[in-house]
Amino acid sequence: MRNRYIALLFFSFALSIAIITINRFGFVREQTSIEDSLVKSIGSTKAQIMESTISAWSKINDSFLTEEQIAAELDAVLTIIDPDKSTVNIVKEASDRMNKQTLNASTGSKYYNITVESVKREKGGETYVLMDVSINNSGKELFAERQKLEQYFAAKSITPKISSVVIGVYNGKLTENEMRSKIADAMSSVKAKEVEGLQNDQVKSISAFSGNINDFVLSNNKKVNMQIAMRYSSYDDKTYIWIGSPLIHVEY
Repeated sequence: MRNRYIALLFFSFALSIAIITINRFGFVREQTSIEDSLVKSIGSTKAQIMESTISAWSKINDSFLTEEQIAAELDAVLTIIDPDKSTVNIVKEASDRMNKQTLNASTGSKYYNITVESVKREKGGETYVLMDVSINNSGKELFAERQKLEQYFAAKSITPKISSVVIGVYNGKLTENEMRSKIADAMSSVKAKEVEGLQNDQVKSISAFSGNINDFVLSNNKKVNMQIAMRYSSYDDKTYIWIGSPLIHVEY
């Protein structure tokens, strides 16, 4: 009986230590947000952040929506993103087989482009929503904007495809070795490993995988959740770096 009491006492003590360790050091820890990882990654390269952007898109139903129904979808988005009302502009396109409305708006340094497009099919139709948010000179608000976009889709029990990118810039032309070093720093900061790469005289692009990022796509049956690209522009004598997850969704 005494031995059993001692065993239980030891177990309780060990459990208490484990709980303290979990609370203090984060085990089992949550992965940081994708956007926080991107900001950390580009910070390690010492680039000046020029812009960050996030895109979310998904099919929302199997119906052909009227112009009024599409307007209602845009109203739902407006309620969530809450831009400066004076900046809101909506462009409409309509035909027998397609209704499309694109909303442009801004608030502060954030710019929104929201498109709802509905296409008629032989039976029913399909409606898609594409949302783009750009933030000038910062990546710190990227995660908050992601939550806004997800809120719209969550109300429909939909998980959209989402891609985030942070864009940085350096004055002048970096050497080949400097570019390789910047890319290595970007990956090392989030414990990413290179999966595949493409390099030529114009651009360097690396796909990688990081266990710190809770998302991935498959490329040639390999997990990828991070892409880094660098390119020099002789037009303005600057070297640009793009860091995206799971891939870079903007032109580089």
